[in-house]
Amino acid sequence: MEALFLKLAAVFYLIGTGSFILYLILPKKLTAQISLAVFLGGFALHTVAVSILFVRQGFPAVTEMRESLSFYGWLLGGVYLLAQIKYRLTALGSVIAPLSFLLCFSAFAFGSSGGEVPPELNTYWLPLHVTFAFLGNAVFALAFGVSLIYLFQDHQLKTKRVPVLTKRFPSLETLDRLNCVFLVWGFPLMTLGILTGSLWAAVSWGNYWSWDPRQISSAIVWLLYGALIHGRFTAGLSGRKAALLTVVGFVVVLGYFLWGDAVFPSRHSGKFD
Repeated sequence: MEALFLKLAAVFYLIGTGSFILYLILPKKLTAQISLAVFLGGFALHTVAVSILFVRQGFPAVTEMRESLSFYGWLLGGVYLLAQIKYRLTALGSVIAPLSFLLCFSAFAFGSSGGEVPPELNTYWLPLHVTFAFLGNAVFALAFGVSLIYLFQDHQLKTKRVPVLTKRFPSLETLDRLNCVFLVWGFPLMTLGILTGSLWAAVSWGNYWSWDPRQISSAIVWLLYGALIHGRFTAGLSGRKAALLTVVGFVVVLGYFLWGDAVFPSRHSGKFD
């Protein structure tokens, strides 16, 4: 049953992707409302899928790769909808909807879910660590989205080409400010994810740091985002350079999340983030 709702959610996210793109081409209030309604429908179906696993297993279903991908996609959708309420970023859906679809679709590549939780993962550290880590990555996805839009709009303005779809984008100043806002929110969440993961490692593995590939990659990404935020507040880093670094940071995060364990097997492989 969970798989059915997850597939339906993926379909809605895919339709939402096309709808958001249509909104950029035909900037009408109706297309904006339809786009958001379709995405909200996909999120509702996704919520049902996540809830079914939780009720069935009695713990947060994130111990398998498929479950992690689904949970991450669900948090991403929820964070975007919350940001939409506060900032009215309908255009950002053209980036978030395809990401949500990608995560749902990728989940099917990892077989079935709902296996019995291993004893070492049956602990309150699991929901703490994974939720903080995924929430941080979800907020970074919003920073990635506004940065992509910033780079596109900046390029159009520099080449003196202003297509119709850019009329639905926020100004460059607003996009740059939102980039900073999302980074500032995402960084402490990611930090809490790393801290809870280290504490969990000390309990389960006997030490806080074991040079596990996932620990190393998380530390590298944490340093990258930390340097980016430090640069924004102390060195005046902003605009195109900040947007480029934000895009690079998220590509590293998403790339390792999807394929890192296949290249660098770790204790996390196929189990949790």
